Amino acid sequence: MKGKSNLIAVLTVILAVTFFATAVRADQTERLIKILIKKGIITSEEAESIAKEIEAEEEPSAPVAKQEKPSGDEWTRNVEVGYKKGAYIKTTDDRYSLTLNVRTQGLFSYREREGKADTSTFRVRRARVLAGGNVFYPWMKYGTQITLEGGDAALRDAYIEADYFDAVQPKIGQYKLPFDREFMTSAFNLQLIDRSIASSEFSLQRDIGLQLSGKFFQDMLTYQAGVFNGSGANQSNVDRDFMYIARLVLTPLGPYSYSQAALDAPDTPKLAVGVAGAYLPNLDPGERKTLAGILGDTDVMSVESDVYQLTADLAFKYQNVSVEGGYHFRSIDPDEATPFGKESAQGFFLQGGYFVIPKTFELAARYAYVDPDNPDNSGDNDEQEYTVGLTYYLNGHNLKLQANYSFLQTDTATDDQDEHIGQGMVTLAF
Repeated sequence: MKGKSNLIAVLTVILAVTFFATAVRADQTERLIKILIKKGIITSEEAESIAKEIEAEEEPSAPVAKQEKPSGDEWTRNVEVGYKKGAYIKTTDDRYSLTLNVRTQGLFSYREREGKADTSTFRVRRARVLAGGNVFYPWMKYGTQITLEGGDAALRDAYIEADYFDAVQPKIGQYKLPFDREFMTSAFNLQLIDRSIASSEFSLQRDIGLQLSGKFFQDMLTYQAGVFNGSGANQSNVDRDFMYIARLVLTPLGPYSYSQAALDAPDTPKLAVGVAGAYLPNLDPGERKTLAGILGDTDVMSVESDVYQLTADLAFKYQNVSVEGGYHFRSIDPDEATPFGKESAQGFFLQGGYFVIPKTFELAARYAYVDPDNPDNSGDNDEQEYTVGLTYYLNGHNLKLQANYSFLQTDTATDDQDEHIGQGMVTLAF
Protein backbone atom coordinates (compact mmCIF):
# COMPACT_ATOMS: atom_id res chain seq x y z
CA MET A 1 0.00 0.00 0.00
CA LYS A 2 2.87 2.24 0.91
CA GLY A 3 4.50 1.45 -2.45
CA LYS A 4 1.37 2.50 -4.30
CA SER A 5 1.15 5.70 -2.27
CA ASN A 6 4.77 6.46 -3.03
CA LEU A 7 4.15 5.83 -6.74
CA ILE A 8 1.16 8.15 -6.75
CA ALA A 9 3.17 10.76 -4.90
CA VAL A 10 6.04 10.45 -7.36
CA LEU A 11 3.69 10.84 -10.32
CA THR A 12 2.00 13.80 -8.65
CA VAL A 13 5.34 15.48 -8.01
CA ILE A 14 6.50 14.86 -11.58
CA LEU A 15 3.33 16.40 -12.99
CA ALA A 16 3.44 19.32 -10.57
CA VAL A 17 7.09 20.07 -11.17
CA THR A 18 6.68 19.70 -14.92
CA PHE A 19 3.66 22.00 -14.95
CA PHE A 20 5.38 24.73 -13.00
CA ALA A 21 8.83 24.28 -14.51
CA THR A 22 8.28 27.11 -16.92
CA ALA A 23 7.17 29.44 -14.12
CA VAL A 24 9.88 28.84 -11.46
CA ARG A 25 13.64 29.05 -11.57
CA ALA A 26 15.92 25.98 -11.49
CA ASP A 27 17.03 26.65 -7.88
CA GLN A 28 13.41 26.70 -6.70
CA THR A 29 12.81 23.31 -8.31
CA GLU A 30 15.88 21.85 -6.57
CA ARG A 31 14.76 23.23 -3.17
CA LEU A 32 11.31 21.67 -3.63
CA ILE A 33 12.84 18.26 -4.26
CA LYS A 34 14.98 18.51 -1.10
CA ILE A 35 11.90 19.29 1.01
CA LEU A 36 10.13 16.23 -0.39
CA ILE A 37 13.10 14.02 0.56
CA LYS A 38 13.26 15.51 4.07
CA LYS A 39 9.54 14.81 4.63
CA GLY A 40 10.05 11.22 3.53
CA ILE A 41 7.69 11.53 0.64
CA ILE A 42 10.34 10.40 -1.87
CA THR A 43 13.71 8.71 -1.62
CA SER A 44 17.04 10.06 -2.84
CA GLU A 45 16.95 7.64 -5.79
CA GLU A 46 13.48 8.83 -6.74
CA ALA A 47 14.60 12.45 -6.41
CA GLU A 48 17.53 11.79 -8.76
CA SER A 49 15.19 10.19 -11.28
CA ILE A 50 12.81 13.15 -11.03
CA ALA A 51 15.67 15.61 -11.57
CA LYS A 52 16.77 13.76 -14.72
CA GLU A 53 13.24 13.77 -16.09
CA ILE A 54 12.88 17.50 -15.41
CA GLU A 55 16.21 18.16 -17.11
CA ALA A 56 15.10 16.17 -20.13
CA GLU A 57 11.84 18.11 -20.26
CA GLU A 58 13.69 21.44 -20.15
CA GLU A 59 16.05 20.58 -23.01
CA PRO A 60 15.10 22.67 -26.05
CA SER A 61 13.47 20.70 -28.80
CA ALA A 62 14.64 20.87 -32.39
CA PRO A 63 13.76 24.25 -33.86
CA VAL A 64 10.66 24.24 -36.00
CA ALA A 65 10.88 26.22 -39.21
CA LYS A 66 8.88 29.37 -38.78
CA GLN A 67 6.26 29.73 -41.43
CA GLU A 68 5.98 33.22 -42.75
CA LYS A 69 2.54 34.56 -42.43
CA PRO A 70 1.41 35.68 -45.87
CA SER A 71 0.99 39.41 -46.12
CA GLY A 72 -1.89 38.98 -48.54
CA ASP A 73 -3.05 36.87 -51.41
CA GLU A 74 -0.43 35.04 -53.44
CA TRP A 75 -0.69 37.42 -56.41
CA THR A 76 0.15 40.49 -54.34
CA ARG A 77 3.51 38.98 -53.38
CA ASN A 78 4.37 38.49 -57.05
CA VAL A 79 3.41 41.98 -58.22
CA GLU A 80 5.40 45.21 -58.15
CA VAL A 81 3.87 48.67 -58.37
CA GLY A 82 5.80 51.90 -58.89
CA TYR A 83 6.68 54.79 -61.18
CA LYS A 84 9.34 54.78 -63.90
CA LYS A 85 8.57 56.79 -67.03
CA GLY A 86 4.94 56.27 -66.07
CA ALA A 87 2.91 54.54 -63.36
CA TYR A 88 3.39 50.79 -63.73
CA ILE A 89 2.29 47.45 -62.38
CA LYS A 90 4.31 44.34 -63.24
CA THR A 91 4.92 40.78 -62.17
CA THR A 92 8.24 40.07 -60.48
CA ASP A 93 9.11 37.52 -63.19
CA ASP A 94 8.79 40.31 -65.83
CA ARG A 95 6.28 38.32 -67.86
CA TYR A 96 3.49 40.87 -67.55
CA SER A 97 3.53 44.64 -67.22
CA LEU A 98 1.32 47.67 -67.74
CA THR A 99 2.55 51.28 -67.82
CA LEU A 100 0.12 54.21 -67.86
CA ASN A 101 0.89 57.74 -69.05
CA VAL A 102 -1.16 60.91 -69.20
CA ARG A 103 -0.09 63.82 -71.41
CA THR A 104 -1.71 67.18 -71.99
CA GLN A 105 -0.92 70.58 -73.50
CA GLY A 106 -2.73 73.84 -72.86
CA LEU A 107 -2.33 76.42 -75.64
CA PHE A 108 -3.05 80.10 -76.19
CA SER A 109 -2.70 81.42 -79.73
CA TYR A 110 -3.11 84.73 -81.53
CA ARG A 111 -3.35 84.94 -85.34
CA GLU A 112 -3.23 87.96 -87.60
CA ARG A 113 -3.93 87.25 -91.28
CA GLU A 114 -4.14 89.59 -94.24
CA GLY A 115 -7.71 90.15 -95.36
CA LYS A 116 -9.16 88.21 -92.41
CA ALA A 117 -10.21 89.02 -88.86
CA ASP A 118 -7.65 88.48 -86.11
CA THR A 119 -8.32 85.56 -83.80
CA SER A 120 -7.18 84.62 -80.31
CA THR A 121 -8.19 81.64 -78.23
CA PHE A 122 -7.32 79.20 -75.48
CA ARG A 123 -7.63 75.50 -76.22
CA VAL A 124 -6.47 72.06 -75.21
CA ARG A 125 -3.87 71.39 -77.89
CA ARG A 126 -3.43 67.75 -76.97
CA ALA A 127 -4.77 65.36 -74.31
CA ARG A 128 -3.64 61.75 -74.47
CA VAL A 129 -3.80 58.57 -72.39
CA LEU A 130 -1.25 55.85 -73.15
CA ALA A 131 -1.06 52.27 -71.95
CA GLY A 132 1.64 49.78 -72.87
CA GLY A 133 3.87 47.01 -71.61
CA ASN A 134 4.50 43.33 -72.23
CA VAL A 135 2.52 40.08 -71.93
CA PHE A 136 3.53 36.42 -71.60
CA TYR A 137 7.20 37.21 -72.29
CA PRO A 138 9.42 40.27 -71.75
CA TRP A 139 9.86 40.59 -75.52
CA MET A 140 6.15 40.52 -76.41
CA LYS A 141 5.24 44.23 -76.31
CA TYR A 142 2.00 46.13 -76.82
CA GLY A 143 1.00 49.78 -76.90
CA THR A 144 -2.16 51.87 -77.09
CA GLN A 145 -2.90 55.59 -77.22
CA ILE A 146 -6.25 57.36 -76.90
CA THR A 147 -6.85 60.93 -78.06
CA LEU A 148 -9.17 63.04 -75.90
CA GLU A 149 -8.75 66.57 -77.27
CA GLY A 150 -11.70 68.01 -79.12
CA GLY A 151 -14.21 66.40 -76.78
CA ASP A 152 -14.26 62.98 -78.45
CA ALA A 153 -12.21 59.90 -77.64
CA ALA A 154 -10.47 58.31 -80.61
CA LEU A 155 -7.98 55.50 -81.05
CA ARG A 156 -4.57 56.80 -82.09
CA ASP A 157 -2.29 53.79 -81.60
CA ALA A 158 -2.87 50.09 -80.98
CA TYR A 159 -0.13 47.61 -81.82
CA ILE A 160 1.67 44.39 -80.89
CA GLU A 161 5.44 44.07 -81.31
CA ALA A 162 7.88 41.20 -80.78
CA ASP A 163 11.50 42.26 -80.18
CA TYR A 164 13.00 38.84 -79.43
CA PHE A 165 15.55 39.16 -82.24
CA ASP A 166 17.53 42.35 -82.81
CA ALA A 167 17.62 41.82 -86.56
CA VAL A 168 13.91 41.11 -87.14
CA GLN A 169 11.17 42.64 -85.00
CA PRO A 170 7.61 42.38 -86.38
CA LYS A 171 5.01 44.99 -85.43
CA ILE A 172 1.34 44.87 -86.38
CA GLY A 173 -1.49 47.30 -85.74
CA GLN A 174 -2.02 51.06 -86.02
CA TYR A 175 0.85 53.44 -85.32
CA LYS A 176 3.08 56.17 -86.75
CA LEU A 177 4.50 55.34 -90.14
CA PRO A 178 8.31 55.03 -90.33
CA PHE A 179 8.82 57.94 -92.70
CA ASP A 180 10.19 61.33 -91.56
CA ARG A 181 12.01 62.01 -88.27
CA GLU A 182 10.11 65.21 -87.51
CA PHE A 183 6.73 63.48 -87.38
CA MET A 184 8.09 60.33 -85.75
CA THR A 185 9.21 62.55 -82.86
CA SER A 186 6.41 62.86 -80.32
CA ALA A 187 4.63 66.22 -80.26
CA PHE A 188 5.46 66.28 -76.54
CA ASN A 189 9.20 66.12 -77.31
CA LEU A 190 9.47 69.12 -79.66
CA GLN A 191 11.62 72.18 -78.97
CA LEU A 192 9.10 74.43 -80.75
CA ILE A 193 5.35 74.34 -80.19
CA ASP A 194 4.40 72.91 -83.59
CA ARG A 195 6.09 70.95 -86.33
CA SER A 196 7.18 72.72 -89.50
CA ILE A 197 5.00 73.46 -92.53
CA ALA A 198 7.11 70.87 -94.38
CA SER A 199 5.93 68.18 -91.97
CA SER A 200 2.31 69.30 -92.39
CA GLU A 201 2.65 69.01 -96.17
CA PHE A 202 4.57 65.74 -96.52
CA SER A 203 4.21 63.59 -93.39
CA LEU A 204 2.22 60.40 -93.94
CA GLN A 205 1.29 60.24 -90.25
CA ARG A 206 -0.50 57.01 -89.22
CA ASP A 207 -1.89 53.86 -90.81
CA ILE A 208 -2.73 50.20 -90.14
CA GLY A 209 -0.40 47.43 -91.25
CA LEU A 210 2.62 45.26 -90.62
CA GLN A 211 6.27 46.28 -90.47
CA LEU A 212 9.60 44.62 -89.79
CA SER A 213 12.45 46.46 -88.09
CA GLY A 214 15.94 45.60 -86.92
CA LYS A 215 19.39 46.76 -85.87
CA PHE A 216 22.85 45.93 -87.20
CA PHE A 217 26.51 46.85 -86.64
CA GLN A 218 26.18 47.42 -82.87
CA ASP A 219 22.88 49.25 -83.39
CA MET A 220 24.49 51.87 -85.65
CA LEU A 221 22.22 50.95 -88.58
CA THR A 222 18.47 50.45 -88.16
CA TYR A 223 15.81 49.66 -90.72
CA GLN A 224 12.02 49.68 -90.85
CA ALA A 225 9.97 48.32 -93.74
CA GLY A 226 6.28 47.63 -93.94
CA VAL A 227 3.06 47.28 -95.87
CA PHE A 228 -0.02 49.26 -94.83
CA ASN A 229 -3.63 49.78 -95.92
CA GLY A 230 -2.83 53.23 -97.25
CA SER A 231 -6.19 54.58 -96.07
CA GLY A 232 -5.12 56.26 -92.83
CA ALA A 233 -5.94 55.51 -89.20
CA ASN A 234 -9.08 53.75 -87.95
CA GLN A 235 -10.08 52.66 -91.43
CA SER A 236 -9.97 49.41 -93.38
CA ASN A 237 -8.46 49.18 -96.84
CA VAL A 238 -10.93 50.52 -99.39
CA ASP A 239 -9.50 48.43 -102.24
CA ARG A 240 -6.85 45.79 -102.93
CA ASP A 241 -3.95 48.24 -103.13
CA PHE A 242 -1.55 48.84 -100.25
CA MET A 243 1.06 51.40 -99.26
CA TYR A 244 4.71 50.31 -99.11
CA ILE A 245 7.25 52.16 -97.00
CA ALA A 246 10.86 51.74 -95.85
CA ARG A 247 13.30 53.73 -93.72
CA LEU A 248 17.04 53.49 -92.93
CA VAL A 249 18.81 55.36 -90.14
CA LEU A 250 22.55 55.59 -89.48
CA THR A 251 23.78 56.64 -86.01
CA PRO A 252 27.59 56.39 -86.26
CA LEU A 253 28.27 58.19 -82.96
CA GLY A 254 25.96 56.19 -80.73
CA PRO A 255 22.21 55.94 -80.05
CA TYR A 256 20.05 58.92 -81.01
CA SER A 257 16.47 59.03 -79.73
CA TYR A 258 13.50 60.63 -81.47
CA SER A 259 13.51 63.69 -79.23
CA GLN A 260 14.48 67.30 -79.99
CA ALA A 261 16.65 69.68 -77.92
CA ALA A 262 19.98 68.80 -76.28
CA LEU A 263 18.45 68.09 -72.89
CA ASP A 264 21.06 65.40 -72.22
CA ALA A 265 23.88 67.89 -73.02
CA PRO A 266 26.10 65.16 -74.53
CA ASP A 267 29.84 65.53 -73.94
CA THR A 268 30.53 63.96 -77.33
CA PRO A 269 28.71 64.71 -80.61
CA LYS A 270 25.63 62.67 -81.56
CA LEU A 271 24.46 62.27 -85.14
CA ALA A 272 21.54 60.58 -86.90
CA VAL A 273 21.06 60.44 -90.68
CA GLY A 274 17.90 58.93 -92.13
CA VAL A 275 16.34 58.26 -95.53
CA ALA A 276 12.91 56.89 -96.36
CA GLY A 277 10.65 56.17 -99.29
CA ALA A 278 6.94 55.45 -99.74
CA TYR A 279 4.84 54.18 -102.63
CA LEU A 280 1.04 54.40 -102.79
CA PRO A 281 -0.27 52.83 -106.03
CA ASN A 282 -3.72 53.72 -107.35
CA LEU A 283 -4.53 56.06 -104.47
CA ASP A 284 -8.13 57.26 -104.73
CA PRO A 285 -9.28 60.83 -104.01
CA GLY A 286 -10.36 61.08 -100.38
CA GLU A 287 -9.15 57.55 -99.59
CA ARG A 288 -6.76 58.71 -96.90
CA LYS A 289 -8.91 60.22 -94.16
CA THR A 290 -8.16 60.51 -90.44
CA LEU A 291 -4.58 61.05 -89.24
CA ALA A 292 -3.35 60.55 -92.78
CA GLY A 293 -1.74 63.81 -93.89
CA ILE A 294 -2.51 66.11 -96.78
CA LEU A 295 -3.00 63.30 -99.32
CA GLY A 296 -6.57 63.01 -98.05
CA ASP A 297 -7.28 66.49 -99.45
CA THR A 298 -9.12 66.15 -102.77
CA ASP A 299 -7.56 69.43 -103.93
CA VAL A 300 -4.20 67.65 -103.79
CA MET A 301 -5.48 64.23 -104.92
CA SER A 302 -8.19 65.03 -107.45
CA VAL A 303 -8.02 61.75 -109.43
CA GLU A 304 -6.74 58.23 -108.84
CA SER A 305 -2.94 58.42 -108.94
CA ASP A 306 0.30 56.66 -108.12
CA VAL A 307 2.12 58.55 -105.38
CA TYR A 308 5.85 58.40 -104.68
CA GLN A 309 7.48 60.12 -101.72
CA LEU A 310 11.10 60.44 -100.61
CA THR A 311 12.61 62.10 -97.56
CA ALA A 312 16.02 62.56 -95.96
CA ASP A 313 16.69 63.93 -92.49
CA LEU A 314 19.59 64.79 -90.23
CA ALA A 315 19.83 65.42 -86.49
CA PHE A 316 22.84 66.55 -84.47
CA LYS A 317 23.49 67.30 -80.78
CA TYR A 318 26.56 68.39 -78.89
CA GLN A 319 26.65 69.88 -75.42
CA ASN A 320 24.07 72.71 -75.44
CA VAL A 321 23.53 72.82 -79.22
CA SER A 322 21.07 70.87 -81.37
CA VAL A 323 20.37 71.01 -85.11
CA GLU A 324 17.74 69.16 -87.13
CA GLY A 325 16.69 69.33 -90.76
CA GLY A 326 14.84 67.41 -93.43
CA TYR A 327 14.09 67.38 -97.16
CA HIS A 328 10.92 66.05 -98.84
CA PHE A 329 9.95 65.18 -102.40
CA ARG A 330 6.58 63.95 -103.67
CA SER A 331 5.39 62.90 -107.11
CA ILE A 332 1.71 62.42 -107.99
CA ASP A 333 1.22 60.55 -111.29
CA PRO A 334 -2.47 60.42 -112.36
CA ASP A 335 -3.81 57.15 -113.74
CA GLU A 336 -5.87 59.16 -116.22
CA ALA A 337 -5.39 62.32 -118.24
CA THR A 338 -5.75 65.60 -116.31
CA PRO A 339 -5.18 69.27 -117.20
CA PHE A 340 -2.17 69.30 -114.87
CA GLY A 341 -0.48 66.02 -115.72
CA LYS A 342 2.16 64.65 -113.40
CA GLU A 343 2.73 66.92 -110.39
CA SER A 344 5.67 67.15 -108.05
CA ALA A 345 6.22 68.94 -104.77
CA GLN A 346 9.21 69.53 -102.57
CA GLY A 347 10.08 71.17 -99.27
CA PHE A 348 12.55 71.30 -96.44
CA PHE A 349 13.10 72.65 -92.95
CA LEU A 350 16.11 73.53 -90.84
CA GLN A 351 15.98 74.35 -87.15
CA GLY A 352 18.36 74.66 -84.23
CA GLY A 353 18.41 75.30 -80.53
CA TYR A 354 20.85 76.52 -77.90
CA PHE A 355 20.60 76.21 -74.12
CA VAL A 356 21.42 79.56 -72.53
CA ILE A 357 21.04 77.79 -69.19
CA PRO A 358 22.02 74.12 -69.68
CA LYS A 359 19.05 71.73 -69.58
CA THR A 360 16.76 74.56 -68.44
CA PHE A 361 16.35 77.57 -70.76
CA GLU A 362 16.59 77.19 -74.55
CA LEU A 363 16.36 79.52 -77.53
CA ALA A 364 15.32 77.95 -80.85
CA ALA A 365 14.64 79.03 -84.44
CA ARG A 366 13.42 77.42 -87.66
CA TYR A 367 13.10 78.13 -91.36
CA ALA A 368 10.89 75.98 -93.58
CA TYR A 369 9.95 76.07 -97.25
CA VAL A 370 7.30 74.22 -99.25
CA ASP A 371 6.64 74.22 -102.99
CA PRO A 372 3.43 72.20 -103.39
CA ASP A 373 3.48 72.43 -107.21
CA ASN A 374 5.82 71.32 -109.97
CA PRO A 375 9.39 72.47 -109.24
CA ASP A 376 9.47 74.10 -112.72
CA ASN A 377 6.85 76.56 -111.42
CA SER A 378 8.47 77.11 -108.03
CA GLY A 379 7.19 80.70 -107.79
CA ASP A 380 3.55 79.56 -107.70
CA ASN A 381 2.04 79.00 -104.23
CA ASP A 382 5.37 78.78 -102.43
CA GLU A 383 5.10 78.75 -98.64
CA GLN A 384 7.74 79.95 -96.18
CA GLU A 385 7.90 79.78 -92.40
CA TYR A 386 10.06 81.72 -89.96
CA THR A 387 9.69 80.69 -86.31
CA VAL A 388 11.54 81.69 -83.15
CA GLY A 389 10.85 80.40 -79.69
CA LEU A 390 12.00 79.99 -76.15
CA THR A 391 11.40 77.12 -73.76
CA TYR A 392 11.79 76.84 -70.02
CA TYR A 393 12.17 73.20 -68.99
CA LEU A 394 11.09 72.49 -65.42
CA ASN A 395 11.37 68.71 -65.80
CA GLY A 396 12.67 68.02 -69.28
CA HIS A 397 9.96 67.52 -71.90
CA ASN A 398 7.59 66.30 -69.16
CA LEU A 399 6.98 69.79 -67.77
CA LYS A 400 7.86 72.87 -69.82
CA LEU A 401 6.70 76.37 -70.72
CA GLN A 402 6.99 77.52 -74.35
CA ALA A 403 6.48 80.76 -76.28
CA ASN A 404 6.74 81.03 -80.09
CA TYR A 405 6.37 83.62 -82.81
CA SER A 406 5.89 82.54 -86.44
CA PHE A 407 5.74 84.49 -89.67
CA LEU A 408 4.16 82.57 -92.56
CA GLN A 409 4.25 83.81 -96.15
CA THR A 410 2.46 82.30 -99.13
CA ASP A 411 3.33 83.44 -102.67
CA THR A 412 0.38 82.99 -105.03
CA ALA A 413 0.01 83.86 -108.70
CA THR A 414 -1.69 87.14 -107.81
CA ASP A 415 -0.22 88.35 -104.51
CA ASP A 416 1.48 87.40 -101.26
CA GLN A 417 -0.41 86.44 -98.13
CA ASP A 418 1.24 87.02 -94.76
CA GLU A 419 0.29 85.57 -91.40
CA HIS A 420 1.61 86.34 -87.93
CA ILE A 421 1.15 83.76 -85.15
CA GLY A 422 1.97 84.14 -81.47
CA GLN A 423 1.62 81.11 -79.19
CA GLY A 424 2.20 80.11 -75.58
CA MET A 425 1.90 76.57 -74.31
CA VAL A 426 2.28 74.50 -71.14
CA THR A 427 3.14 70.81 -71.45
CA LEU A 428 2.58 68.23 -68.71
CA ALA A 429 3.37 64.56 -69.21
CA PHE A 430 3.72 61.80 -66.61
